Amino acid sequence: MQSLQGLRAAPSAAAAVAFSGAATTQSSRNEVVGHHRASPRIRERRRSIRSGIVCGERRKLQTSKNSPSASSFGSSDLRTAALVLRLWNAVHRGNSLRSVSPTAAEPTVEEDIAPAAFNWATNWYPVIPVEDFDRSVPYPFHILGRKVVFWCDKEGNFSCVLDACPHRLAPLSEGRVDEDGCLSCSYHGWSFKGDGSCAKIPQARPEGPEAKACDQKKSRAVALPVVVKQGILFVWPDENSPELASKTEPPITPAVDGEGWCAVETFRDLYYNYDTGMENLVDPSHVPVAHHNVNGGIVGNRKQASWLDLEVQKEGVFGFNAIMKKTVGPPSVHTFEAPSRFAYEFELKNIKNARAATVTYCTPTLPGSCRIIVVNARNFMIGLSSGPKWWQLFPRWLDHQLMLNLLDGDAALLHGQERYLAERVDGKPETWAKAFFMPASSDRYVGAFRTWLTRFGGNKVGWFPGVDERLPPLITKKEDLLNRYTSHTQYCKHCRKALANFEFARKVLFGLAVTALAVGVMSDPSHRLKAVVFSVVSGAIGWWLGGWIQMFHYKGYDHGRIP
Repeated sequence: MQSLQGLRAAPSAAAAVAFSGAATTQSSRNEVVGHHRASPRIRERRRSIRSGIVCGERRKLQTSKNSPSASSFGSSDLRTAALVLRLWNAVHRGNSLRSVSPTAAEPTVEEDIAPAAFNWATNWYPVIPVEDFDRSVPYPFHILGRKVVFWCDKEGNFSCVLDACPHRLAPLSEGRVDEDGCLSCSYHGWSFKGDGSCAKIPQARPEGPEAKACDQKKSRAVALPVVVKQGILFVWPDENSPELASKTEPPITPAVDGEGWCAVETFRDLYYNYDTGMENLVDPSHVPVAHHNVNGGIVGNRKQASWLDLEVQKEGVFGFNAIMKKTVGPPSVHTFEAPSRFAYEFELKNIKNARAATVTYCTPTLPGSCRIIVVNARNFMIGLSSGPKWWQLFPRWLDHQLMLNLLDGDAALLHGQERYLAERVDGKPETWAKAFFMPASSDRYVGAFRTWLTRFGGNKVGWFPGVDERLPPLITKKEDLLNRYTSHTQYCKHCRKALANFEFARKVLFGLAVTALAVGVMSDPSHRLKAVVFSVVSGAIGWWLGGWIQMFHYKGYDHGRIP
């Protein structure tokens, strides 16, 4: 009996370590969970263990002062002691998740323990870099399955409302920004201010009860909080918590605001779910292979694929902090700030005091779709950055197209992957670890993200009520899957303007070619050769511009055909 009393206190810390990361086999895991599922004491012990590792820390659990004496032990207590002894032995045999492959990173949340509360709606989500926002027209968007519309007034203030006019529910995104900076519905001309209040109802009489129609609550559009930080427009999807939104900082990277830094942002809508997109962003090991030879091999080369020394240092409802150790120089600092931001911060060993950061965002728009925003920032070679200043010769649209080349590389892979995963888990997304086989330490971030999603995120995105959460049908044509116009160009004012300029230049060149040829035919023989040469050169340049025009629509990426 004395030995049992000792087991109740001493191995409690070992139990915490074992539950947080013991690499048991599936059969032993089922044995432990199933054998004691009916015991309230074991469930309470698990809850204590969960609270002790919320931030990835292994805390020593103290026994309760009200615990029964050894003389009150029954058969269930003997089973409890046997379980704890087994876990104690597992720890001393070295079966810890931190030292085993990420395959063992299966979430340890049991079926009888509810995950910690995480409200998807009360978070800031990035929408678009403001530099790419066309302020002359309304901007439609989806957030958590909900259709919204943004616009900007003459003072540069951004606003957002649900994309439905309170009059007859016509989409406000089909409207216009009027002379007063209000959003005007194109169905009957109702106009709305940035706070959602109705500014004008043309059909209402100027006197009598109708004159007060704009003041009625039912005339208001539903407004959502917005904010601009680090050049990105963020939206808060919950219209009922504007005070909380004002007190919550958007997910940004402080280093990018440092003196002497420059940053270039781009965005793209992609045909895969938020969880697939975020899982991909936190996975640095795929870059050399999935983005092989992109932009001349600057981004990745499949021959460079190798193991990565990744270490998750702190986990919790906030996300996780981690580092990637290097053989030379300080480690790279990686941060997943739930639910949407993952940032890489690193130093360059070949340039003194050179630092850089790649900040990526994944915004859940619709089931089967997400918006990816990428921010590349650095504190060196500022002169080569794109921008509006006269010395910034590198056009922003070209920055965007180079980044779209990168996003082409794994779009088809991820679109297919999530459908295979859906089949494997068969409606139980928390069983993702049984579907994946991740034997390398390079997959630790993926395991950490999936664990966060299971433990805190409710296993999936918190879509608004009424949203059909089923994945849309598989897109088989790459021309549709990798369509750049529908996923970027039509929403980016810089790329849309560049496309229009290329198309105009091509028409002019073809026109010159035809005109020169006609003049050459009618002119005397001494000028005929010059006219024909001019015609051929103009036509050739126009034909060459066709490739640039095509780039804004579709470029494609075929792994099997790239050497």
